[in-house]
Amino acid sequence: MDKKRYYYIIILLIIIQIISVSVFLFINFINISGLISRVIFYQDLILLALSLAAIIAAVRLKKAVFDDDLENMALTDGLTGLYNRRYFDIFYDNIFAQSSRYDIPLSLIMCDIDHFKKINDTYGHDKGDVILKEVANVLKANTRKSDIASRFGGEEFMLCLPSTHITSAIDVARKIKQMILKIQAKDIKKVTISIGVTFYRKEFENNSKDLLKRLDNLLYEAKNRGRNRIISEDGLGDIIEVEENPWVDD
Repeated sequence: MDKKRYYYIIILLIIIQIISVSVFLFINFINISGLISRVIFYQDLILLALSLAAIIAAVRLKKAVFDDDLENMALTDGLTGLYNRRYFDIFYDNIFAQSSRYDIPLSLIMCDIDHFKKINDTYGHDKGDVILKEVANVLKANTRKSDIASRFGGEEFMLCLPSTHITSAIDVARKIKQMILKIQAKDIKKVTISIGVTFYRKEFENNSKDLLKRLDNLLYEAKNRGRNRIISEDGLGDIIEVEENPWVDD
């Protein structure tokens, strides 16, 4: 439940209370006026019960709404709306354990915005924040419900793709790279990213941190080769530089 709906419900409870009080006042009025035979109501007890019920409902609703907000704040990045590093670590450890135990495909994509410090220094942090949000939107647009896109730290982003083979992950990376190139921001001619792509295999069994280290090395290799490129692995785990798809470039 969002906050707006919560406040609507609180207003509705207040309106119900006002109507209840009005009804009992009207009944007392007609009784006192002798217009009908006196009707005995335990209005004080009823009003008290209604008030307590309304208070309890409001407290429970508030707890549900704001506890959810606190939980979301703890697991998401406030600027981009992506999951944060904490949530990624929890999700990744769980998914890695399943891949290791049941030999389920798992691919990872790590992205880093090229020359991001220069963007901040030249155009200001507000412009840098705009770029971060735009990149986050691209990542959201290229993830399934079963995937996790997170802001890993600073200008680094991570995608965890469960049940995804390396070839499919490379296609996702290609699409992301091309969509980033189409980001339009005032004063900034072009935004590019460097990407590393890897996948789970038996050599990383029970070593989730080693797989992340491998991914970090691939990303570093992409930046070391001049940035604005994708460095991945083939099915044997050998490093390859990914060529662009002609149909994506068009």
